[in-house]
Amino acid sequence: MLDEKIVEGLKAKYKLHPLLFRRSLERAKTHGELFDIVDAVPEKYPMAWCEKRNRWSVVENLYYNKEFLEELQ
Repeated sequence: MLDEKIVEGLKAKYKLHPLLFRRSLERAKTHGELFDIVDAVPEKYPMAWCEKRNRWSVVENLYYNKEFLEELQ
């Protein structure tokens, strides 16, 4: 369980869309992982979660991105 004070501090610092922050929080196992994830969120859209990198990654097209399609199967 992550400390609520640290989570709120990161939420205030990075000011990400609430859903994007929430999805990042769901994937983080530690405070350090959460920091790494939210610190590396790209500014460009569209983006998808990359299991290999454990980060959000910009994709050209969500429907034709090979890595994204492999994760759905």
